[in-house]
Amino acid sequence: MAAETHHASVDLGRRNGSLFVWFRIFFNCRFYYPVYAVMFLDFGLTSEQFAWLNTAWAAAIVLLEVPSGALADHFGRRPLVLAASFLMLIEMLVLLAVPAVNALDSQWQQQPGALNHSLALLFGVFLVNRIVSGAAEAAASGADEALAYDSFPPAERQEAWTALTVRLMHWQSVAFIFVTLSGAAMYDPEVFNRVAAWFHSDATFTKATTLKLPILGTLVMSLGAIICALAMREPGPAPEAELTFKESLRRSHRAILSAARWIPTAPAAFMLLILGLFFDSIIRLYYTVGSLYLTLLGFAERHFGLVSVAGSLAGMFAAWLGSRLMRHRSPGFNFHFIAVLVFIGLFSLAHPWHIYGVVFLLPLWLSMRLLHFFLSNYLNRVTDSAHRATVLSFRGMSMNLFYGAVTVLYGIQTHYLEKRSGLDESTSPGISGAGEKIFGEAVSWWWIYFVAGFLVLTVFRRWRYGRGMTALIAEGESAVNRN
Repeated sequence: MAAETHHASVDLGRRNGSLFVWFRIFFNCRFYYPVYAVMFLDFGLTSEQFAWLNTAWAAAIVLLEVPSGALADHFGRRPLVLAASFLMLIEMLVLLAVPAVNALDSQWQQQPGALNHSLALLFGVFLVNRIVSGAAEAAASGADEALAYDSFPPAERQEAWTALTVRLMHWQSVAFIFVTLSGAAMYDPEVFNRVAAWFHSDATFTKATTLKLPILGTLVMSLGAIICALAMREPGPAPEAELTFKESLRRSHRAILSAARWIPTAPAAFMLLILGLFFDSIIRLYYTVGSLYLTLLGFAERHFGLVSVAGSLAGMFAAWLGSRLMRHRSPGFNFHFIAVLVFIGLFSLAHPWHIYGVVFLLPLWLSMRLLHFFLSNYLNRVTDSAHRATVLSFRGMSMNLFYGAVTVLYGIQTHYLEKRSGLDESTSPGISGAGEKIFGEAVSWWWIYFVAGFLVLTVFRRWRYGRGMTALIAEGESAVNRN
């Protein structure tokens, strides 16, 4: 009987593990990522509005992250994963309904008041999109990972999870190669015009024609995410469906408070969360505006996909490197290695050496993948199963809270630089010389912030705990194994 139970658990782990990899690919590999910031500005938003929209996105995640994780712990992870996939579908439908303000230049000339009205409407619709997107991220975060992790037999979880995360990094990188090449090509009307000329067609494509094609491709990806979520199965007993909504909220609140009390008492989990939110916020800020940096370096939009392919190949290398570092190096070494990579990348942003500056983005590409690889493995090892989904949601909440704070600072910074320089993006929405100049000066400050923040965290850890991350994580693992 025990052998049959173990065999069933192994099969469930393999099934949910494979579906988890596919779900992450469909949910995270989005065709508009290589042109993300450029696309938002081409719709007619300003750099400052773009920053505030990303803050709203992060705020939505923060408000919904922990309740969703607690609900997943008590009532099942699969319903949350399924909700995330449907919210992704809604998110894409909202973007497809957005009118491109830049396509209405003639209307502005005929109606002087049309510009301000259109920009206000545009910002409002994008705000709805960002809130729905944040809700989707909150629902998926923690729930999908906890579902897959707990599907493996307890004795094999650590080894199986490390192997699965390596597999995830590898196949996500392969998927990103396809998605980023396709997305950048979809977005560039010149690519379609060349294809039309090759077929001797008189068709002419403009930015207004191709603006939403990457969004349409991502809509198809959301359908794949829905199929994967429907195919997943809950490990363990079925959730308590007879609970009322009010009782569900009460239990969720108790789970949140329990996790909130536990995290500060677990030094390893606490420091992993602190390091994660600090590193992730500044790296993710680069990823958010990365297409603007490529524009600053002199790349055409159709080449963004090629650059993103290099980032995906770096992700495949990071999967191999991360697994070796996990086996042969200590946690302390691994996090210091990430710090060095982030510093090199941010320092390069402050000194854009024309088109060759793209080489120095490699450390940032590696650091993001290694950071989440290490966090996933170490945090699962030092967190007991009862708190796992809630604590993983705390991870997402804290990261997005700090990311939101950093994007607020970025919005304030760009506003200050705009006023100081006397340039005004709102008079010419989209990519402009004013926007490029403001962005170029803004990124030159980032490495100073990172160095100061990392020194503060190092001093805090030494003062609070008197030992390094390697010792803290070893103690955390021992505590979980004893329980």
